[in-house]
Amino acid sequence: MKKDKINLDKVIDFKKWQTLQDNLSLVTNMAIITVDYKGNPISKHSKCSRFCESVRKHPQMVKYCQKCDSRGGLEAVRSNEPYIYLCHYNIVDVAVPIIIDNRYMGAIMAGQVKLNDSVVEDMEKIVDTSHEPISNQVLEEFKEYYEQLPKLTYEEVQNIANMLSSLCNYLVEEALDKNLILEMY
Repeated sequence: MKKDKINLDKVIDFKKWQTLQDNLSLVTNMAIITVDYKGNPISKHSKCSRFCESVRKHPQMVKYCQKCDSRGGLEAVRSNEPYIYLCHYNIVDVAVPIIIDNRYMGAIMAGQVKLNDSVVEDMEKIVDTSHEPISNQVLEEFKEYYEQLPKLTYEEVQNIANMLSSLCNYLVEEALDKNLILEMY
């Protein structure tokens, strides 16, 4: 496949991917969205929690969510593997990089869960807003939604991250092989 013509939409059929992503979010109990290399959504959000949806609609707090997504994606690219981290509200998120021909094309972002074990202390919190009064006000305002977030163990989160990474790599490899065959003929 010619390197200058590689676009995610040529590799992934997003209509079919959306259905798969929706089903994956139901089975994993995690919210999932696919973003391009700039962090812009290229799929609809599957199973977005009421808490995160509310915070992302808040004009002052949405920038922190975007900063967490952006940094999480960059860390995943840097390590070339899924990156598990805490957002500014101590919610667990995962970034799975989509890499084609050694180029970062985007990421599968999953999460919006809390851990029901004590591993949280060992995880990196990407953005700290504890010193921001508005952050605490928003948490208090949406506390009921925060308490409704699904809970998983750290091991479950790791297993889901690895599954998403394997699935992503498989889809990309199959699509590239298919496109290479089409170019040859």
